[in-house]
Amino acid sequence: MTDEQKGKMKSLYEMALLSQGACNLSGLAYSLAEAMELIWLEAREQGKGTDYVNNHPIVRLYMEQMSFLCQADYSQSYKTCVEKSKK
Repeated sequence: MTDEQKGKMKSLYEMALLSQGACNLSGLAYSLAEAMELIWLEAREQGKGTDYVNNHPIVRLYMEQMSFLCQADYSQSYKTCVEKSKK
């Protein structure tokens, strides 16, 4: 990882901490999507794969806030998607 990428990674950790006060789900999703490239770079450098990325501290903090913001019932949401996917 270059020094520039290391600096960006440090910023991603800082943004993950700030994400805990976020109220905009689409903003969180966009920020996490942007972070994934460097998270995967970090994973590959360590010889790690999907499990590492899925459980990365940055990913976990973003996902926790997304879950907090989206308080819908999972089973009802799943049922609605199944019904609407068949129409």
